[in-house]
Amino acid sequence: MEYLRSSAGYHLDLNENSLRSFDQKTTTATASEDSNINTKKRGKNPRGVQKDKQRRSSLFSNDYERPRLDFFNNHCDEVIAKYNLDQIHTKGYVTKIELSDDHVKVQVAMVDSGEMVDYHAKQIVLALGNAEPSIPTWVNEYDLQNGLVKHLLEDNNIDDDTVGQSDDDNYNNMNIAIIGGGITAAHKALQLARKSKGSSNRHDGTESKSPAIHLISRHPLREQQFDTHQDWMMDQAASKRSKDGGGYGLPKKQVLYQKCDCLKERRQIIAEERIPGTLTPAVYRGDHGLKYAIQKGEIGWHQAYVVEKERVPNRNGKEDDQMMILKLSCGESIQVDRVLLATGFDKTLPGGKMIQNLINDNSKLNVSDYCGYPIVSEHLRWSDRVFVAGALAELELGPSARNIAGARLAAERIVQAFVRA
Repeated sequence: MEYLRSSAGYHLDLNENSLRSFDQKTTTATASEDSNINTKKRGKNPRGVQKDKQRRSSLFSNDYERPRLDFFNNHCDEVIAKYNLDQIHTKGYVTKIELSDDHVKVQVAMVDSGEMVDYHAKQIVLALGNAEPSIPTWVNEYDLQNGLVKHLLEDNNIDDDTVGQSDDDNYNNMNIAIIGGGITAAHKALQLARKSKGSSNRHDGTESKSPAIHLISRHPLREQQFDTHQDWMMDQAASKRSKDGGGYGLPKKQVLYQKCDCLKERRQIIAEERIPGTLTPAVYRGDHGLKYAIQKGEIGWHQAYVVEKERVPNRNGKEDDQMMILKLSCGESIQVDRVLLATGFDKTLPGGKMIQNLINDNSKLNVSDYCGYPIVSEHLRWSDRVFVAGALAELELGPSARNIAGARLAAERIVQAFVRA
């Protein structure tokens, strides 16, 4: 990924323009250094000004002012340092939450030591993100444990960058199948195809004209700039600025959603408005995009799903280094060394057994009979001591609850609950 999918207004800091001002601070320092160098050389600074403009233009995409990934990550690091978030962070798994009249007890299994530690708080915010990665039924435990099949969104790939890097290096000499038709699948297919440079060499020394990278998706490759329409992303602060400037304020989609009292209808709106499994025009038709990699034969695209999988010995006959034959619904069969899953997340309630136990133990935590998600107040209060954000808040926030814009919407509402208390 070179640029994020979201635009410059969506990030982790409080001020909406923080990312843009971070750009100004970065480029101002660069321009100042260039100015000093060029002034000594020529007494003026034409090259420094031009370089500043070029740098600024490279930090954001030409469409929708989307920040470059490394620049966005640097901004995240600055936010963490500015608010000392690393000093208050604990790495562990919450195993149990107990609610009482005057506090909340959170039981945590510490990652480093395995020790069980109890935390006590007046309120908690459940910001759990998505459920577990979705694994197709044809994948079994043997495939996962032996590295034949990996999900791109598994925690071990996220926590340890070196794991993913070494895998990518090994994949250069392999036939790889990527399952999925969204932006994650496209990024990985393009990354691996570019590394192999369309080479037909295989790890056994033979050659083949078939592509080393296969992309398999149930649906056609679909373009969509954002996975949720921008009308769902405006927060209350932006709405007020719009009204003060003579605009309409909150978009009509959000107004109608808030007026809807039927949770089943809200869930249906979320399903219709959130469009997963899509590609941005830049990834599909931009420079060196997926469309052209498929046309050149660097990536083999199959609109199908896996019907059956068979494990076979690899080309050298080594039983401990197996390959797979994937039989597809379109009638094709492809032989691959590894399968990478870009199949998103399960549609189950995030938090798994821990959240289900919390609901079972506390009758005041209301959930929708239709989908089992929390029924919360305007300020995302699930009970006197429990707030929710992210996926758990989507019945109140709408389709954008799971992305960066949704995190900002949730934070705004939760803070208001304490300000008004």
